[in-house]
Amino acid sequence: MLAGDKPPAKSGTLMKDMDPLDLLAASDDEHRPDLENRVAFQWRDRQDSLAHQHATQRDDVVLRLLADASRRGTEPRGVLDVGCAYGNYALMLNAMLGRDQSIAIRGVDLYEPHLQYGAAFARQVPGYANCEFSRADITEGLPFEDGTFDAICLADVLEHIEKPVEALAELRRVAKPGASIIISTPLSTSPFKRLARRTNRLTRGFLYQRYYSGKGSELDAQGEPVMVVSAGHDHVSEMTLLELRQTAEAAGLTVTAIEPMSIMSGSKWFDAHPFVLAGIMLMEAAHRRLGRPSWGHSVVLELTRPSDAGARTHTPR
Repeated sequence: MLAGDKPPAKSGTLMKDMDPLDLLAASDDEHRPDLENRVAFQWRDRQDSLAHQHATQRDDVVLRLLADASRRGTEPRGVLDVGCAYGNYALMLNAMLGRDQSIAIRGVDLYEPHLQYGAAFARQVPGYANCEFSRADITEGLPFEDGTFDAICLADVLEHIEKPVEALAELRRVAKPGASIIISTPLSTSPFKRLARRTNRLTRGFLYQRYYSGKGSELDAQGEPVMVVSAGHDHVSEMTLLELRQTAEAAGLTVTAIEPMSIMSGSKWFDAHPFVLAGIMLMEAAHRRLGRPSWGHSVVLELTRPSDAGARTHTPR
């Protein structure tokens, strides 16, 4: 934490009962907005090496693609982050773009208590007045006009949506012709996931017990991890890479870039076993060198809305 920052809420204190400014105390670090996950205070605990590597790689790729799409945009430029949580991507992207006040950045999420952090940050830190946060549900329709945004972020959200084609079609609606929609999502299967499932069966659940204990997750009666979400669904729509392509095409979008992510999302269990961690790190290095998206735990996709002749664009409202 930066000097002057206050610690996050103790267990038992509900975030909705907190003043978000308590987590945004004044600091003499003028680069505070550039720091990864500043609002969410994620990765305070760096002991989960693989999870930190995975998240950092994902964030770097997502933000780079969003920034590129934003710079290519047409006036008036707009960016949307769906499932924005604390507003991390919106705020970090604004910093990357030089806090350009001509770019309207909007963040929406289902869970209102999280939104107050990004909103408080935008009010307090100079150069972030162009960032706005509000509650919205993509499955019920977004409160924006057709052809509004040059870049749209859907990071770790698609797998939580029961009807992904309809969700992507709604993003296509609010995207300008030629705009980019950046998606990060886990893959339902990969060689390593299949191997893990077989090994778990052979060890009668021992592998998952150790792996998920290092992620702080409990297992249900069938030995599968129990996911707790603040709003919406758990992972109801994980897909293969082929299925993701087909889903995008069914929504009228074109896959223009595929960025492979790391093999594993991480677990503190590996940090307690350095030789196993070293082996995984070597596999991760080989995966990055070979660049095989289907081998990874997850993937980042850039989808593009095809250009429409005579299409109109609007300012985010």
